[in-house]
Amino acid sequence: MKSIRIHCILLFLIVFQSIGFAQDFRLRSKEEKIVVRQDSSFVKEITIAFEASEKPRLYPIFYDTELERVSDIQLFEKKRKRLKKLPLQRTYDEDVELDYITSKKIKIIQIPEGEHIELKYKISCTELMYFTRLHFFSYNEIDTLFYKVVVPKEFKLVHDTAHRDSLSFFTIDSTKTDIASEWNIKVAPKKVAADPLQLFGIYKNMKVPFMRTLVVPISYKGEATDYMNDWYIQNAASRKGLSASVMEKIDELTAGETDQLKIINIIYNYVRSNFKYVAIEVGMGAFIPSAADEVFENKYGDCKDLSNFLSEALKYKGIESDIALAATFDHISDCDFPTLSSANHVIGVAYVDGKTILLDPTDPIHYEGSPVQSLQNRTILIVNPKGGTFYKVTPFSPQQNEIFYQLKLKVDSNSMLVTGDFSIDYQGITSNFLKGFLKIEGEKEFDNFGKTLYEEIFGNQSISNLKVTNETKKVHIDGDISINGKTFNDGTSTYLFIDFLPRLFEIESRETLIEGTYIRSPFYKKMRATLQMDAPIVAFEPIEHTYQGEGMSLKMTIKAISNLEIECNYDFVFDHIFINKENSNSTNEILKSFKKIINEPIVLKKQKS
Repeated sequence: MKSIRIHCILLFLIVFQSIGFAQDFRLRSKEEKIVVRQDSSFVKEITIAFEASEKPRLYPIFYDTELERVSDIQLFEKKRKRLKKLPLQRTYDEDVELDYITSKKIKIIQIPEGEHIELKYKISCTELMYFTRLHFFSYNEIDTLFYKVVVPKEFKLVHDTAHRDSLSFFTIDSTKTDIASEWNIKVAPKKVAADPLQLFGIYKNMKVPFMRTLVVPISYKGEATDYMNDWYIQNAASRKGLSASVMEKIDELTAGETDQLKIINIIYNYVRSNFKYVAIEVGMGAFIPSAADEVFENKYGDCKDLSNFLSEALKYKGIESDIALAATFDHISDCDFPTLSSANHVIGVAYVDGKTILLDPTDPIHYEGSPVQSLQNRTILIVNPKGGTFYKVTPFSPQQNEIFYQLKLKVDSNSMLVTGDFSIDYQGITSNFLKGFLKIEGEKEFDNFGKTLYEEIFGNQSISNLKVTNETKKVHIDGDISINGKTFNDGTSTYLFIDFLPRLFEIESRETLIEGTYIRSPFYKKMRATLQMDAPIVAFEPIEHTYQGEGMSLKMTIKAISNLEIECNYDFVFDHIFINKENSNSTNEILKSFKKIINEPIVLKKQKS
């Protein structure tokens, strides 16, 4: 459920271009009537009114052959108040078979030239849970978007609208009869750029308006979460359980071990090290896991498959475990409402001594007992026989994510060189970007990568002799540094520029951060630099700079330790994961203040002999 491989997306774009998907449509209106049937299926009756065009166009209909059927495709030309039926000139059917994507199909309709052309068609779906959302955004220019949802009295519609404040116009009303409830929605949709991922229900880094929906039997009135939980359990029931050979392998892995935390660690790392991540995004395969035995036999699966197998393996060893639907940081919404559109990820959950332990087998850097980096401050829906439970994932605190720089430098004011060594300790998940590189590329490739990275972090100074030590919860870096052109000697004083000190945000080199920037995690950055002078200096009063903002602070001190040594220290605390409307001004004010401090020279008067 996470992401489709990049080469698949490129191939898919080629398919788009070959069928004319790149055409930018201007639509007068789009009407969608969703009729829920008593047998738990539903039908979408869609009417699209096109703006005038002097040439034919190709319009794509995307659907899932596993669950949906397209029918009753009709074209009309509007003559005053009358609709004249037009013959279908040409239709195309294109399969989408990219790696493991096998049930998506595109039906392409040729729209004739003309002023008042309408397209009508139906999409029938056998699975009511597949009715998960109403889009209030569009890939085409649309003046007005209409929805009508008809729900029989045996069911109830529950809904939640996300990012509604970005809509310029929105109305909703409902009526109730003896046989059904009818919801009418009218909206001026937000125009967004088309992205192949969106056609598979993957909305990465989109903050656009849409309504999350769930239709529940009336017997579950007021218990929508329970209904979704029970539906998932029922559909996944046949995918549970382990064969004797699989249990034998798990026993072999955990032989002689009785500590539950250690057993979790053994099985968790076995899955991450021996199973390949493969994304399967469509049909019921986008939501319901493959059988645990099948995943073990194939040694691959996506997040739900691997999490389901992991959970079953832990249960076999007597450890209480569940799986949970989740929404990562880049998903269109949080998983705080019971509908399949809320989630784009699945993880495992274990319970030991009253503690909830998160397990993400698709994250090679995550370690059990800690928050999953991509789920910090996000909600997960834990699925279990006791009823679905929403659980808010706590983020790391800044103190858990400490970055500690130590620099020992010597100043040669005559040659204008500052040389020395540095060490860096990354605690918590501040090192995840390094661990990810080391896992993929290995330590042999780290030298070039690290040299480029740290030369940029140190203001484009020269780095050499890099060494890296990668531990479970920590990464340690050692290296040498040569700084040129940062001292100036006029005979009576030495002018020292300290703009080579490591910047506050390592993963962002921009001087101003924009809203939506992903910082990855809160962190606490400590920097301690000592500079040995080549001639005695006159003592000076410590220079201090302090800045305090909501969830962030910066304290910097420059002082003389002796007549031959000065110390430059700063402590930067940042307790946010994103740059947003609330913290952008404070963040950029700190960046501006820091730049001003390090750009001003420190004047060190020489001590008279």
